[in-house]
Amino acid sequence: MVKRPDILVIDDEMEICGFLKDLLTAEGYTVATATDPKEGLRIVEQSRPDLVLLDLKMPGMSGIDVLRRIKKIDEGMAVIIITGFGSMDTARAAMRLDAFDYITKPFDLAHVKAVVKDALARKITGLVGQLKSRDGLLSKKELTFLDSLEKCRPEGACVWEVAVRGFLLGDIQFLLDWTEQPGIPHKDKKNLARVTQILNNMTKRLRQK
Repeated sequence: MVKRPDILVIDDEMEICGFLKDLLTAEGYTVATATDPKEGLRIVEQSRPDLVLLDLKMPGMSGIDVLRRIKKIDEGMAVIIITGFGSMDTARAAMRLDAFDYITKPFDLAHVKAVVKDALARKITGLVGQLKSRDGLLSKKELTFLDSLEKCRPEGACVWEVAVRGFLLGDIQFLLDWTEQPGIPHKDKKNLARVTQILNNMTKRLRQK
């Protein structure tokens, strides 16, 4: 089975943690939970999940404070705020602190799934954009090739996602599992090999800078 992105849910209500874990696990994600904000921050620091779902109102430490701490650990980490309708002003404040989006309780299941998927896709796109924006890091020919890979296949992970998760996020198992799946077109495998070569060359250039 292909390894999917890691998600962390931080909410002091055990029922909410369990509900979101069941919902997102059924979607194929690997989900961890924390009912204590400090425990959640420890997991963020040690495991660097791909996405955090964070409750705004928790005892001991507010969601805003936790969000600030998360951004200090990893500025680019995607965070989705969990809030009630009565806390919309605080949710908007969280957005100003670079939270990706917010979801409201009671949950609209389709909306939760869509926001999570969008946040993970945006993270991959952001990493790709960072690579492309580095002056002299990629040649014109390499950039042209990489631009041709931006559209993912709707039925599964695209070459970009495999490359970024496998090489930039260090998830080699994801890469290996993906290549062994039946039905992966030869063209995709060939393109992945080309992306691998580009990333290896990029790594060498970074070391020389």
